Amino acid sequence: MSWHKMLPGPRWLPNAALMHPQRVVVVGFSIAMLLMFIVGVRDLYLLRERVLSLHQHDVALRARGTEAVINSERFKLSFLRDYAQQLIELQQGAGRVTGDDAIEQAYAARNDHVWQLPVPFGDSPVVGVSPDVMKGLAGFDRRDDELRADLRAARQLSHVLGVNQRSNRSEGNFTFISSNGFYVTYPPLPLDKAPELIRRFNDMAYYRGLLPDRDPNQDMRWAPIYTQYESAALLTTLSVPVYVEKRFRGVVAVDVELSLLRDMIGQPEVVGARRYLLDRKGDAIVSSETKDRTNLRWPDDFGKGLRNIPVTKLYARGAGMLHVDGQYVIFERVGSAGNWMLIDTLDDLDVYRTVAERTSLPLLAIWIALPLLMYITLRVVTLLFRHYLAAGEKLQQMAETDPLTGLANRRHFSDAYRKESARALRDEKPLAMLMLDIDFFKRVNDKWGHASGDRVLTALADVLRNSLRAADLPARLGGEEFAVLLPGATMIEATATAERLRVAMAAASVEPAPDAPPPETGDGRIRFTVSIGVAEAVTDGCRTLDAMLAVADRRLYAAKQAGRNRVCAADALADCAAAPQVQG
Repeated sequence: MSWHKMLPGPRWLPNAALMHPQRVVVVGFSIAMLLMFIVGVRDLYLLRERVLSLHQHDVALRARGTEAVINSERFKLSFLRDYAQQLIELQQGAGRVTGDDAIEQAYAARNDHVWQLPVPFGDSPVVGVSPDVMKGLAGFDRRDDELRADLRAARQLSHVLGVNQRSNRSEGNFTFISSNGFYVTYPPLPLDKAPELIRRFNDMAYYRGLLPDRDPNQDMRWAPIYTQYESAALLTTLSVPVYVEKRFRGVVAVDVELSLLRDMIGQPEVVGARRYLLDRKGDAIVSSETKDRTNLRWPDDFGKGLRNIPVTKLYARGAGMLHVDGQYVIFERVGSAGNWMLIDTLDDLDVYRTVAERTSLPLLAIWIALPLLMYITLRVVTLLFRHYLAAGEKLQQMAETDPLTGLANRRHFSDAYRKESARALRDEKPLAMLMLDIDFFKRVNDKWGHASGDRVLTALADVLRNSLRAADLPARLGGEEFAVLLPGATMIEATATAERLRVAMAAASVEPAPDAPPPETGDGRIRFTVSIGVAEAVTDGCRTLDAMLAVADRRLYAAKQAGRNRVCAADALADCAAAPQVQG
């Protein structure tokens, strides 16, 4: 029986509480921690909901502000488009003005590689190119019968574009591009760049995307982000087509720098969140990311968890919040027309980081301090209990172990025999035992001293430990007398084991103790032999430990009588002398 099973305790306290006091501490502290955790989680949940609600409110406000800015730009472009269409219609109608020398001079130079129409009051000139430059360009076609009307309208439009540009210093270029092969832009660009600009206009989405075959509904649209002409600045362009009598006559456009659009949509308050302005196709017009990224498209560039959420679903709902695979999507449609969508994406980690930043510091300190105090208390109790447990285990070890050899003592050997005997009887298995005694051990003590004799006993114990199975139990019963319990071993197997031990003992040598007298002959090492008696419970009819010990001891004595350094597995001296020799 283990020593700790004998501890007394009150009837109302379970034995487990006495044996594991740290568990009692853990349970008590866990209940307190659980209550604190429930309260803390509730507060954190409410704070998280507040963070998300405020963030959603911020997106809604930004959407309203963005709507106001976009509507302002839409209004300007709508006015410029309507003004351009009215000017062209007027110049093509009965009220057209004739005899304009500047118009006629520009018309006469229309086939030059590059030509221009000066505009009074210092406004940007109208710049055109020859039909040869326009060859192969799908968006341009020289129509001489419409050119005079287009030029006169462009000159008038130049004044309006100049006023718009000068009154909006923060905005980019205002441009009118005529499909008849000329343009006017603010601020003006060098004249020699005209051919290159015309070709660039033809390839740019803000012009090419508004051609009749690509824009049958004549919509106003944002162009995808692109690099400004001869510059590294990133831009997007809001453009609208100009139609007169159902004929495409050009495009009015305004460039907006990416940084200005980013300022317009603002930065999310939650650190780590990203904000985007999307069109109905899912293309990101602008994002709040610090790096200038272009060609972002929903949902491919917004996270794997969002790939099953089409942008049409967001537009159908108009506004709201989704939580998919650890990622929040807060969205708000911009404007009554709903052609743009303001979207914020943020991870759970971003939300919890913000919650942590907004958590009350004193409350957070309490949450941290309480578990720390509980941990310290638990550690103290655990260390104290381990100390007493180790002391108890040490006492138990001392009670069951021979202090010199480290082998089991007689008490432990007896307990082990009871268990193995019961198992052998239940499973009908053999159970054998060996008795060992050092031959002429008294001579060792007399010649080399008791300290050297102790070394011999220790060496014998080491041989036993190294030569036996894990299931076998060697023990020191007293003095130079040892025993080995061999569960599951038959008489033949036990005899073979005994012979192997005998051979190993005879081959062992021991260094004498430092205070031993010097040897008279030999190498100065101590050598010894053992005699062994073997008993087996079934074969010898032994039902108790004392009976087996008596049989094994009797045969041990017989081995000594037969000349020592041998194994005896029978009671007859002749059988002992003829014991089988197994090479170890």
